[in-house]
Amino acid sequence: MEELRRAGRRPSTIRGYETDLRVLVRIAAEHGGGIDGDVVSEYLAWPTAQAIATRARRLSALRGLLRDCGRADLLPPHGGRERARAEEPPRRSSRNLRTEIDAVFAAMPHYADRDQLVFGLLAHLGLRPGEVLALQVEDFEEASASLYVTGWGGKRRRVLVDNRDVLLRLTNHLRFLAVSSGPLFTASGRDTPLRYQSVQHRWAQYCATAGVDVHLTDLRRAHVADLVAGGVPEAVIRDRIGQSTGSLHSDFVSFSSEDSDAQIREWHKRRNGQVTGEHTPHSSERNAG
Repeated sequence: MEELRRAGRRPSTIRGYETDLRVLVRIAAEHGGGIDGDVVSEYLAWPTAQAIATRARRLSALRGLLRDCGRADLLPPHGGRERARAEEPPRRSSRNLRTEIDAVFAAMPHYADRDQLVFGLLAHLGLRPGEVLALQVEDFEEASASLYVTGWGGKRRRVLVDNRDVLLRLTNHLRFLAVSSGPLFTASGRDTPLRYQSVQHRWAQYCATAGVDVHLTDLRRAHVADLVAGGVPEAVIRDRIGQSTGSLHSDFVSFSSEDSDAQIREWHKRRNGQVTGEHTPHSSERNAG
């Protein structure tokens, strides 16, 4: 802030930057204290600010913080992230994680449509929590079963809503809202956007009921693991989850939107056993009411 004061910036501008940084710190604390892609995504999708200038200031505050941390040698040196990961306890296998996630969905009442939909978008489409909370009614295109998701840095991507339960609940939710624009998810009985804390609290309640410990970010990780195990090309996975860096597995090649949709649908056929006529739905699909 001292740099802004020395530059003669207006008090209102300085207060805006201070507010942005407080929000960033709060979100980081809710995610364990570090700043990663999920924290940045939720921070940039912070729904209380809609003006272009405010979004630009928010991104500028993040860049300034990282720049100052780099000058003060507060950022980990090259290779520090890999060392930190090596010290982490081993993660559960994707098979065990998927079983635990299905147990949490089984603990949700089938009539809890909003919860089923919000968590379904995380578990079956690989969206980040911040991306789900930033969705607008007009972001859904029913004719193509597509969601237009705003991710990190304001970059938008098209995500095929290939899960039948999620698609049904999403369509019904929009018809129930009966509006043409505005936040897709709002707080119960209010017009304000649904908060991350509320979503996190609800998920923790369902985890406690199911007797498991699964983080919200694990939903996205499990979906990516399912796609990789199902043989979906890396380029299609990256495009679907909005991730441009980090190794997933295979060589990177480009696919058209039609090819990507075909790959996702083929993965569904292989996973659900439709080729052989056998289909064993997950608990989250059996709960659809």
